[in-house]
Order: sequence, then C-alpha cells, then structure tokens
Amino acid sequence: MKRIGITFIALLALAAPAMAGHVATIGTGTCGSCHRTNLVTQHGGFVATVCQTCHDSTVAAVKDTIATGVAGQPYTCSNCHGAETHLSKHGDYAANFAAYNGVEPVTSGIWTAPSSYTKVTPATKEYQVCVKCHSSNGLGSTTNSVSGVTGPSGLLLTDQAMEFSQYNRSGHPIVTGLNNYPNSPAPKALVKTQLSSPWNVNMGKQTMKCFDCHGADGKLVGVGRDWPYNSATGQLWKLGDASNSKLFCKNCHPLVNTNNTHSESNHSKYPCVYCHTRVPHGGKVSRLIVTFTSGLPSRYYPDGKGGGTPSLQDKLLRYTKATSASRYDTPSCDADCHGSHQNTTGEAW
Repeated sequence: MKRIGITFIALLALAAPAMAGHVATIGTGTCGSCHRTNLVTQHGGFVATVCQTCHDSTVAAVKDTIATGVAGQPYTCSNCHGAETHLSKHGDYAANFAAYNGVEPVTSGIWTAPSSYTKVTPATKEYQVCVKCHSSNGLGSTTNSVSGVTGPSGLLLTDQAMEFSQYNRSGHPIVTGLNNYPNSPAPKALVKTQLSSPWNVNMGKQTMKCFDCHGADGKLVGVGRDWPYNSATGQLWKLGDASNSKLFCKNCHPLVNTNNTHSESNHSKYPCVYCHTRVPHGGKVSRLIVTFTSGLPSRYYPDGKGGGTPSLQDKLLRYTKATSASRYDTPSCDADCHGSHQNTTGEAW
C-alpha cells in the first residue's frame, strides 16, 4: 500500500506542471460564466486522443495558442475557437438538435430545481439541448431559479429546466402537454377561444419548442416582438393594449374577451406584469400568475430586478384558478385594486 501511495503522489507531481499551463483561460470573461473547470478537464481529461486533438493539430491558431501557453503568456478560449459564440450557433442547435448531445432534467415537486440531469446522447427533443446550458446544469447552482450569470439583456439568466418542469402549477408546454401537469388544478389547459391558430387544436396535449418563441439570436420572434415593454412608448404593456399586434403574447393568444377578468373594464389600466410573470416560461402559481409575496424571485418582478411593483393596494397576493374562463369573481384573488378582493386560501409565491 505504501508503494501505491508513493506512486500516486509521484503521478500527481508529474501532472502538476502539465496542469499549470492549462488553467489560465478558464473562469474569466464570458466563457468562464459556464466553463468553470481547467482546460484539460473541460476538453475531456487526461485522455491521449483528447490531448492529441490539440497537440498534434496542424491548425495555425491552435499551434500558436499552445506556443503562447508554453511561453507563460495569457490566452483565451477565442484563441482557438475564434469569435464564434454559442449565441451565433443557436440556429444550428435548433435545426439539428438530434446531432447534439443533451440532458433530461430529473424534476419533482412544485417550483423545485432538478435534482440531477440524465445525459441524452443524442438529444431526441430540442429542449434537451437548450437546458444543457440554460439551467443549473450549465449555469451552476441557482437560487429560486435565478442564476448568477448575466444574459445579453443585462438581466440574470434563469433555470429553464426548473421553469418548464411539468410539476409546476403552470407553464408553456415545452416538456409535455398541460394535461400532464399533475399539480395544476383543473382546468389544466386553455380552451380553443383562448388560443390562436395553429395552437387552438389539441389543447392540453400539444407541446411547443423553444424556437417557437425565440430566434437564433435569442430574441423574441413573431409579428409581435415586444415584451414586457411597448417599444414605441417605453411603457409596460397594459391590458388595455391587448389589441395591439406588437404585443408578443398576441402571436398565440387573442387576449381580448377571452376570460371575464380580461373583460373587466377596471382592469384595463393595469400592466400585464402586475398579474402575470415577466418570464412566462413556468411558475409556482396557476396561469403564470405572480403574487407579490416573499417567495417571488426578483427576476420575475415587473422590471426583472425586484422592482417596478404596483402600489400597496394594487398588489396581487393570492390567486385561485376558476372552474372556467367565465367564472372568475372577486374572491378569485386577494388584492384591493378594485373594491374588495379577499382570498386567504389561494395560491401564492
């Protein structure tokens, strides 16, 4: 055993100089937001074929980078990989997702982070490639779904594996149809009149893809691309703007007269994000409703940073889903925005 221990220590000593030249690039800049390990581990570990991929390469950029490292000079991921970013490759990820490896989140419980991720090689569904990075699997640990990584919007990225979990009470059906959300109170799915073509069929059974809403650049797609602000005014969209085709939600939802809450004239002055989450992937409360209570993450507030909240009397605190779109009444929520809404037993963040 003593000889084995000495041999192991000797191997570590031999490895140390090799590792020393492979650390500088990882953990800095934008690449370091996700790629946090040392360069050797990041490219597959101490495996001969992996080492030879770079050290036997005839590509000038790779050879120059190795020479730079040997000389003790700093270098970055772009020395070998160029200026191409993951963002520029999103289109290929979506079009050819089956050519990439992905992960399947292992989730359970309402608004609970995945306990683990199962490798899927190759991916069989588009979201399995997306959540490989856009989740705690790629972003590192998250708190209440919010990561420590800032996205292109200037706001923190969220854990989409947690948001799209079918164990939440609401969400857009990326992983499975809404009828398969066990913790969602009935009625689980929307009805035909609450959806526009081609989504107004197979309600509760249909699923969608990430790229139904996002383009290759990560931005929103469709006739309407503004959310949560109206780009023409810089103001938050209000229910009274529901007929404006620039509103992103209008791409799939008629919005006007689709439930008796939206038909209530006193509600027309309120911004959409006073009732619905700014990040409409999925949520702890039914129908993507937000309640301005202690469990609501700052990223899901109207301004995406914990601010922009309604006045004290207008804050939504609890919500109960009605048995149909026309059966909402004052006890459906707890707020003082109009008259007296009292609800002490409904859902809340």
